[in-house]
Amino acid sequence: MKIKGVIIILGICLIMILVVFTESLNHSKTDTPKQADVIIMLGGGDKGRMQKAAELYHDNYADYVIISPVRKHIYPQTIEFATELGIPESAIIEEHDATSTYTNATETLKLMDEYEFDSALVVTSDYHLKRSKMIYDRVNNNKFDLSYISAPNTDGKEWHERGNTMSLWFSEFYKLWGYRLGLYNFIDQSDHDEQNPNIQK
Repeated sequence: MKIKGVIIILGICLIMILVVFTESLNHSKTDTPKQADVIIMLGGGDKGRMQKAAELYHDNYADYVIISPVRKHIYPQTIEFATELGIPESAIIEEHDATSTYTNATETLKLMDEYEFDSALVVTSDYHLKRSKMIYDRVNNNKFDLSYISAPNTDGKEWHERGNTMSLWFSEFYKLWGYRLGLYNFIDQSDHDEQNPNIQK
């Protein structure tokens, strides 16, 4: 009986590990864009996030774009890059204080309150979409109508096709579980420094 019980427990543990692992590979389910008051572009990744935000802006999905956070020395997050993509400065709302996905959510939702917006399209990389949706939904608590839009990498590859696939997977795996446990300040520190050092103007 003891051996049988151990086998059953090991079997259950194995199934749980497989479920957790399989779930960790599913990052990039994206919503269909719809009309909104503002587009929120989350910093990090490469130029693909701002390019997607600009595409949505030019397709008239929203009249404003929040860049969270604006960074003067990280080109994919600069006002200069946004305007080069055709987003006028008058349509850009700058957010400067976010340091993580959690603070992206808290700071941009404050701005939505301030500007009396009701809806937003949250734009980020495919590998980052699940965690962004989880924390935004938690902070939002159904106050605003939010949709989550996956931005392709500049080379058009999905996260699992890139040279740094394992690094992306591991980073999101432990951060996602840290977020689920509410450890935002310990797990998610430097989201916006995850830049490719080879990204040039």
